[in-house]
Amino acid sequence: MASSPITAALLLSLTVATISVIVSAETVTGDVGAAPSPAPAGPLNLTEILTKATHYNTFIRLLKDTEVVSQVSSLLNNDRNADGLTVLAPTDAAFGRLRPGTLNRMDAQAQAELVLFHILPRYYGFVTFETTTNPVRTQASGQRGVCTVNVTTAGEEKVNVSSGLMETTLGKPLHQVHPLALYSLDDVLLPPDMFGPGAKKNYGADAPTAGKPGKQTASSSVAATPDEAPSKEAADATADAGRMVTGWTGFAGVVTVVALSLLSY
Repeated sequence: MASSPITAALLLSLTVATISVIVSAETVTGDVGAAPSPAPAGPLNLTEILTKATHYNTFIRLLKDTEVVSQVSSLLNNDRNADGLTVLAPTDAAFGRLRPGTLNRMDAQAQAELVLFHILPRYYGFVTFETTTNPVRTQASGQRGVCTVNVTTAGEEKVNVSSGLMETTLGKPLHQVHPLALYSLDDVLLPPDMFGPGAKKNYGADAPTAGKPGKQTASSSVAATPDEAPSKEAADATADAGRMVTGWTGFAGVVTVVALSLLSY
């Protein structure tokens, strides 16, 4: 017996509705399982990191005025520079301990050399400092060639840096992921070529007496955060959605069989 037009229309509507529900369920499952795309990593910006850390306004100004920040940016974002950089950033309080007018009496070249004296041409983590050989090169150059510093370790993650005139301790790491290691300093490192007795133009009279300041314990290093595993709630939600789709698929099969049977009856 042929099915009536009303019966055929009803069965067709039921089949279309069932398929629509299945498509919607599959869409929900896809949304549950999909992870957000990671934001693209932008270029490293030294002054931006220092600005967020606060208390480094004088060092930021010197980086910009001397255009050393452009050199640093070029090196940090150059894929061919596998060595990386280490920057030792004196705080505003550190510059405040210099005799008044010290920076103002420096010309642009002297200010640039002072900044470059606080930059090491490779990445140094705390572990690297423990195995390095003195003297350690800086980016500055003076009367006798490349300016250097000496580093010594004193206990876990505690590093002392000596310019030859004074010694200070590395403070907390502001950034410690290759290619940039950035540490805080509570004192300005004084280059001997600028502040020593044999300097061509000696700024020593306007600098604080060389000494060994109090030590500050460096904080633990900051490591890159690994990708987190999916939470139990997310996994359960995905499993529930999968079961829901499986159930709807089976239901659709039953409806289709019934519909075909009735149409052929």
